[in-house]
This record gives sequence, C-alpha cells and structure tokens, in this order.
Amino acid sequence: MKTLYIIKTGKTFPTTKDKFGDFDDWVICFLGRNNAKIKIIDLIEDKKLPILGSSDGFIITGSHSMVTDEEKWSGSLEKYIRKINAKNIPLLGICYGHQLISKALGGKSNYNKKGKEIGRVRIKLRKNLNDDMLFKNFPKHFHAFESHYQSAVKLPRNSIILASNYKDRHQAVRFSRYTWGVQFHPEFDKHIMKEYILNQEDNLKRLGFNTNILIKNVNRCDISHKVINNFLNIIKEKDSALTK
Repeated sequence: MKTLYIIKTGKTFPTTKDKFGDFDDWVICFLGRNNAKIKIIDLIEDKKLPILGSSDGFIITGSHSMVTDEEKWSGSLEKYIRKINAKNIPLLGICYGHQLISKALGGKSNYNKKGKEIGRVRIKLRKNLNDDMLFKNFPKHFHAFESHYQSAVKLPRNSIILASNYKDRHQAVRFSRYTWGVQFHPEFDKHIMKEYILNQEDNLKRLGFNTNILIKNVNRCDISHKVINNFLNIIKEKDSALTK
C-alpha cells in the first residue's frame, strides 16, 4: 500500500483541540490499528497537494469554513478532487469534504433550508445500496453526530444517495465508483460532540435549540465510526486487486 492522505481543511475550536486533538487525529483514531502509511496535508497551512501517483486514497475532513465562501484553497481542492475522481482513486469526504466533492463534480452546496443540524441524529440507509462497501455490516437505521449549516443541496449527475434523514436527503452519497461523501461526522465521539454543542451554545440558543436537551441526548454512535475503517478496507481491497 502506498499512502492514505488526510486532507485537513481547517481546525477545530482551540479548547477542543487542547482536550482532544484535531480533525486529523480523530480520523486516525477510527482507522484503527493497521499498516497503512498515513500522511496529513494541512491545506490551510501548506497549500500543497501531493502527486496523485503517490496515493492509494484520500479523506477530506470537515471544516468551520463554508463551501459558499469560495476560499482560494478550496477552489484549488475542487480541481484536485476532479483529478482524483477521474483516476478512480478512493476518496471520502466528511461534512465540508462531502459538500465540496458534490460541488466539484457538478452539484451544488449551500445553506440547508431546514436549518442547522447538530447533535446525535438518526439516519436511514436507502434501499439502493447495491452492497455498497462503505456501509458494510450497517443496520437499516443508525445514529451519527452532526454539526453543519450547509449541505450538498444538489447532487452531480449519476450520484447514488446511500443514506438520508428528515433534515438532509444527502447524508451519504456515492458520487462515482470510488468517491463517497458523508454529511455526518464518523470521526466524532460523544466527548467531541458535546464540545461542539458547548462551543456554539449562545448561537444555538438564538436559533431556538435547547442545548441542555442536545447534550442530554448525546450518546455513543459506534456504528457510524465504521465508515472510516470500511473506507480503509476499500483502499486495501483495491490495492490488493491491482497487485495480483
């Protein structure tokens, strides 16, 4: 196996980072023990993306930025996403990463008309999974953690919706054979989720959320974490097939 790159598109809250690390740390935690070579690309700091031939796969993290901000680094990443997709290199986008993949491949990302989604939510897998490997061994319904204003509001042509809920039809999408996006956060645990509620408490109250109830409802979402390890297995299987 070559390298799995985690493209980091922002930083978490300073207090959260001090306690629990950052986006890349959380992703690595749920990759589990493996022999994969993992490299972090901090796009905000480095602004340099690796040569595609050096990679077996990519994970694009969440961000506190908005896709509609059209930041320069985000535009560069859009072009890079199209190259990854064209070469059939496994790619997983999380939250911001999911929205940006949708935009890069011809869809649209914008503010969700149903408003902000945050906390522990229930998600339903769609019937047209076609044995999708990203959700291998998942139940029909599962819980996951969320914190987002924007969504992939229009999908690129030929995308397949894998999971939905009442607030967002596009909770999980397969954009092409080896490109996926999830709106939820499989890398969050219950401690990180509580931190995200507490760090946004004043704004959430202005939006009409009861933060005490949100925190009370936070519980483990073990099933959702499997997305990350399943993605690693997809990379390994593809790599193994190519080397036979």
